[in-house]
Parts: sequence; structure tokens; C-alpha cells
Amino acid sequence: MRNQCRLAARKGFRAEAKKCFKRSLMHAWSKLQSRASTIHRMKSWLKSTSLPAIFLSVLALGTLGMSFLLATHRHTGTIRRLVQARQFLTRIAVAHQNAATPNGRQHTVTLTWKASTTAGVNYNVYRRGSSGSVKLNSAPLAASTYVDRTVQPGQTYYYVAKAVTANAAESIASNEVKVTIPSP
Repeated sequence: MRNQCRLAARKGFRAEAKKCFKRSLMHAWSKLQSRASTIHRMKSWLKSTSLPAIFLSVLALGTLGMSFLLATHRHTGTIRRLVQARQFLTRIAVAHQNAATPNGRQHTVTLTWKASTTAGVNYNVYRRGSSGSVKLNSAPLAASTYVDRTVQPGQTYYYVAKAVTANAAESIASNEVKVTIPSP
């Protein structure tokens, strides 16, 4: 708009240039008033709001921002940990299922998975069978393997694992793995 005003002034259109500059000044003045109005609203809000409320609002916004950053960070984010927790049991291999023999050897199921790259993460292993769902380990496991020695011949079991943080928070369950124990 200012360039048009200057062009009009150079060509000798004084009245047009004067109107143009006046419009330009009015536009600038309205922008200043708009900013002043916003600043006035902010000042009046600050005056009417108590200091603890302002502090808590800023704290909440900061916490929200940091949570978002931590959750979405590609190397250490919570979302990545949850995905790892869900995927690490998809790689479970049933290492061996020993057949029962006349000498009384019991069937076992060995579960292994890729360990999480996050330090301090342990695991809980759960088994679902005909009698319901049971947590198999009494304390979180540091190792990425578990041997279930309590299986019964002819039964089908479903295993899942959950990552456990240092403050005992569990992740979502991994993919379920189905194991059928052969009959004797």
C-alpha cells in the first residue's frame, strides 16, 4: 500500500497520494489498537486471576508440552516403548516342548523375546488357559526369557508379556502367543 502511495506522489497526484497515505495510517492505527486491546485483555486477566492459578496454568501447559515431547521422541518416547513392549513378544519362540515320557519328565514351555533398549525395564509374563489368566512370575523379570514348568499335557495356553517400569507401571500387553501342549 505504501508503494502505491509513493508512486502516486512521484507522478504528481497529490490528492490521491494524500488519500493513500491517510488509508495507510488508518490501517496501521487499527493494527496498533488491536494489539493494545489484546494486551489490555491480558493485563486485566492477570489482575483478576490469583497468582497460584497463573502458576498452575503455566505449570500445566509446561507439563503438557514436555509430556508431548517425551511421548513422541523417536529414541526414548513412551509411544516407542509401548510399541516395543507390544512387539517384543511377537518374537517369542517356543524353544522346546518336551513330550512326557514314562520316566515322568514334565512338559515345559520356554519363552524368549527381544529385550527393551530402555534401561530399568523388567517384565511380567501372563498365561491364559482353561482356568483363567494367571501372572506367572512373582516379581518382575530382568531377563528376556521365562520357562513355564507348570503346563499340563493336552492343554492350550496363551501367553502375553508386559514391560514394567521402575515405578511398577505396566505397558499394554504384547501380542498373544498360542501354545498347545501335546498329550502323552
